[in-house]
Amino acid sequence: MTRHPGGEAATRRLISAAALAPGARVVDLGAGDGSAVRLLRSLGFEALGLDLEPGPDAERGDILAPPFAPESFDAALSQCALLLTGDVPRALGEIRRLLRPGGLLMYSDAVPGGLAALAGLAREAGFELINAEDGTDEWREYYVAALWRGEAEPPPEGKSFKNTRYLSAILRRKG
Repeated sequence: MTRHPGGEAATRRLISAAALAPGARVVDLGAGDGSAVRLLRSLGFEALGLDLEPGPDAERGDILAPPFAPESFDAALSQCALLLTGDVPRALGEIRRLLRPGGLLMYSDAVPGGLAALAGLAREAGFELINAEDGTDEWREYYVAALWRGEAEPPPEGKSFKNTRYLSAILRRKG
């Protein structure tokens, strides 16, 4: 599980911070090969994964149009995926639709504008920000290493990561 800064240890920290009860129904949005889905299952959760290019433990689907019924999950996990959708507000709206009232989003990603921007996006989408941790230094190391290995591309011309922070957060769906 190395598709995001911190790997499995970072995923475990998010799961722990959410304090979900075993048996909770969780969807991993941007599941990739399904490694977090396997981890969630090993911890006693009912877990499903969704990805545009899924591995063996995820199904094909788009975060912006998830094929699940409204209010069908207790929690969602999304690591390094929402920014890639190109429409974070819409993605958050879809996640809110999937969660039961009070449901939790375990989230980590690069956030242009940092914590204030994430808090605003969360509020507009109907979420309450429960907690957040800044992992920008770890993200920078991860990103530079990925650039070095040829596994990542630099920012597009004219763009920078100057005001971008890498945040891990727990968001709770309101009402």
